[in-house]
Amino acid sequence: MQNDSDIKKFLSELGLDNVLNIEQDLGNGYVKLRISEADRRQALQDIKSVEDIIVELLRNSRDAKAKNIFIATKKIEDKQRYIYFIDDGYGIPPKFHNLIFEARVTSKLENGAKDAYGFHGRGMALFSIKLNADDIKITFSEEELGTAFFIKIDLNKVSEKKDQSILPQVIKSNGNINLIGGVNNIAKILMEFSIQNPDVNIFFGTPSQIILSMRKEAKNSGIFDKLPKFNNWESFTDYLNTDKKIKINLFPCLTENYLILNQIVKKFFNMEISERTIQRIIYEEFKPVEPVNICSLVHLHLLEDKVKDTDLKNMYKTQEDFAENKKSENINDKNFKNNQNKNIILYDEQKLALRFKDAEISDIINDINEKIKKTGSKYLVEPDGNISFKKDNNTIIINIELKEV
Repeated sequence: MQNDSDIKKFLSELGLDNVLNIEQDLGNGYVKLRISEADRRQALQDIKSVEDIIVELLRNSRDAKAKNIFIATKKIEDKQRYIYFIDDGYGIPPKFHNLIFEARVTSKLENGAKDAYGFHGRGMALFSIKLNADDIKITFSEEELGTAFFIKIDLNKVSEKKDQSILPQVIKSNGNINLIGGVNNIAKILMEFSIQNPDVNIFFGTPSQIILSMRKEAKNSGIFDKLPKFNNWESFTDYLNTDKKIKINLFPCLTENYLILNQIVKKFFNMEISERTIQRIIYEEFKPVEPVNICSLVHLHLLEDKVKDTDLKNMYKTQEDFAENKKSENINDKNFKNNQNKNIILYDEQKLALRFKDAEISDIINDINEKIKKTGSKYLVEPDGNISFKKDNNTIIINIELKEV
């Protein structure tokens, strides 16, 4: 009897060496790997944090040949994190929308490979996310039309870096661009991924910023005005059923009616955006986000080789200096001019209150306390000594209890 290695050699000569790695052929290029093959492809990084989830979704989108990735995120009272992840890649046939969350199901039989984050393609990433998240589902995906995920995370079960607003520094060393410092938060993950995959545009912001950015990108590319605009839901859905060439990121571009746009973001992205904000999106009353790339940080940190703290003369003084120098540095920043004043801090997660030390807040409270005593004397009221404060994101909440004199 031939041993296993003989069989593998024989199948390899026939170009069928992957047969032994498959437990089940699911069709459309999807397979379920055997346990031994999935173990061989064991990832170096399991899902332990929100940032891990972002990494795995990014890798899936890259492998699906996405050119644009839109990531919206929303934090609920420091207890939950919502992630809305949309790309314009190959898409997933509807019959696989549930299967892909099962263990060892993958479309990467031939091209499973290692990257900077470990081995990818063992069919365990989405399965692991599903095990750890409170909810993960595909809100839309079809072949060639891209994919939209919604993920709900309990931050007591799956942690994330506490300060999501810290950005890393950009360092030029030996002609290469690197990131240093900061924390491995979502912003840094996106920046690293962008550097490693410069052909992919990544947009990161709040739900309303991302919807506006989808529309703005379509306008910048010239496709927005070529798309039809619908004022009722039936006409919109009829169009989607007949035209199979519209990518998911273009759906918000198919109307100028705020009621229809509101239905689109709810049905296809699972986003809850107020009607007033939907109107503001249509009228562009706030700014969209720009793609995350090296230029997002250039105006914040750009250090030359071997810069010393005591000698900053070699630092680029202006962005114009960098623009001139970059011509010979082969830095991939095709959107430099469009990103000169952009960064990737979410406006609702800056945590400005944390900049105040407790002692500084206590001094402020003492001043307020004295003023209450002075003004309250004519009302026979004074502080009773129970004073507390809480720092919450961009707010300092001070609670001073009163008593009668």
